[in-house]
Amino acid sequence: MGMLLQNATIITVNAKREVLENSDLLIEGDKIEKIFPYGRVDRKESDDLLDCAGKIIIPGLISAHTHLTGMLQRGLWDETSFESWSQKSAATEKFFGVTADDIHVVHRAACIELIRHGVTTVLNMFTAPMKDPLNAVDAACQAFLDTGIRGVLAVSLKDQSPDNTGKAPDTYNLESWLALVKEMSSLVGSFGPRLSFALAPSAPQRCSDPLLIACKEIAESCNVCLHTHLAETRKHAEVGKELYGEPIVHHLERIGLLSPTLSVAHAVWLNDQEIDILKKYDVKIVHNPSSNMKLGSGMAHVKRMLNKGLTVGLGADSVNAGTIYSIFEQMKLSVLLPRSSWGAEDWVLPSEAFAMATLGGARALLFGEIIGSIEEGKKADVVILRPSTSLLPPNDIISELALCENGGSVESVFIDGKPVLLGGKLTTTDEEDILAKFSSMKSRIAKAKLSVLQNR
Repeated sequence: MGMLLQNATIITVNAKREVLENSDLLIEGDKIEKIFPYGRVDRKESDDLLDCAGKIIIPGLISAHTHLTGMLQRGLWDETSFESWSQKSAATEKFFGVTADDIHVVHRAACIELIRHGVTTVLNMFTAPMKDPLNAVDAACQAFLDTGIRGVLAVSLKDQSPDNTGKAPDTYNLESWLALVKEMSSLVGSFGPRLSFALAPSAPQRCSDPLLIACKEIAESCNVCLHTHLAETRKHAEVGKELYGEPIVHHLERIGLLSPTLSVAHAVWLNDQEIDILKKYDVKIVHNPSSNMKLGSGMAHVKRMLNKGLTVGLGADSVNAGTIYSIFEQMKLSVLLPRSSWGAEDWVLPSEAFAMATLGGARALLFGEIIGSIEEGKKADVVILRPSTSLLPPNDIISELALCENGGSVESVFIDGKPVLLGGKLTTTDEEDILAKFSSMKSRIAKAKLSVLQNR
């Protein structure tokens, strides 16, 4: 039985960048079966009908770099340097003693926020607690499954910490860690096709060359993407030069890490030559403007990257490093931030920001053939918006989506052809129960924060 979304304005993000007014979209199973003008084809008796008159349908938004566990520390630390924020955040998580049950609750709450902001796919860069890693991975995956979101679990690894974020465990052993990673990959794969595994060496300067190379080899053998932080802050770029005697990107090229399967988050402190090298290897970029702003990391030269033909997606990063899990917010900041300091040649256009939020993110995750645009044969990951005042009057819908929408217009969300949010109500999970459990963690968080302050 199909689902017919009838008489909407459809923002396709296809090759022609078509905006189709008064159009119908037919979903069969988990795919977009057909797009056609309203009333052109009689609906079958077996089709469910959803009247979308006056509404807008967009591709599901994609957060291609996110840390969901960070939701535990929302609003907790407002520091004057990345290093101070990072140390306190890591210490808080340690004192809190995050369990698999905690991860399940926190990640479900984060996924609810993502879905309510029209995000249908998220890459979660996840550091599994080493005392119980497989159960932690299981809990994170179960949160994806329970909420219905399309999830990529990118397991984070590191074995050195020259940028002052804490030392790697004394028990570190490359072979044992990589064996564990393979177990994690198998576990994630057991949850079905909507969940994917990725390898995420934390950042080049936090990983030895053998670890980076091993991660690439495993990613290639498992046919999954590789993801890392790159040149997020000025200090990270400087540390890279101290470690390698050359800029980080040059070193990554020399050891063979750069490839079309690699996506890098932030990429703020890169010169034009480094950007050219990333383009040469078709490395994907994930821009995280809210995090870059909150932590004072700087501004990525996104327009230069786009002009050079790099694929750029958007990430909400972690809410304790930024604001909220909203890609609408990242679109807006992508457009506005460079205009505060740079000339028009470095300004990102609203249409470019919207493309980054959809197809750019899909391509960064190596999903460009199945999601990121509304086209026949692609997965039915779509968002229906009932225009609030932020989208009225509809003078230029894409500009308004990028600059004015805050998620308040999101009415329904379909992922894999299934409604996970319908008429403003979650269909997959008990939102009140999850939020109550999440709220009850407040006293434990406060105790962990006090421990951090007492042990400075």
